[in-house]
Amino acid sequence: MGGGAKQPWQLFRTSGAMGNEMNEKEGNLRVAESILAEFAWNGRTFREGQCVALLDGKIVAVADNPDGAISALRAIDPDPQRGMVIEVTHPVVDVIR
Repeated sequence: MGGGAKQPWQLFRTSGAMGNEMNEKEGNLRVAESILAEFAWNGRTFREGQCVALLDGKIVAVADNPDGAISALRAIDPDPQRGMVIEVTHPVVDVIR
């Protein structure tokens, strides 16, 4: 058996109509994948260990810990079913033997 890279993000459920849910989720995932692959998005750079809050495909907060990023996200949108927080890290490879 092989291994694969884990994506080190935490997804907070999205809400709304299915079309809106997928648009928000897809936008957040697109930004998250870029940040995790390049440690950057739209000319903005991030350092390992930072937590980035995303909402509607946009960066809405950066913090040094998950609680800070979640608090900032919830201050902007209190709906716990919307948004995403990722921790900026290098992918971790799991090997299954």
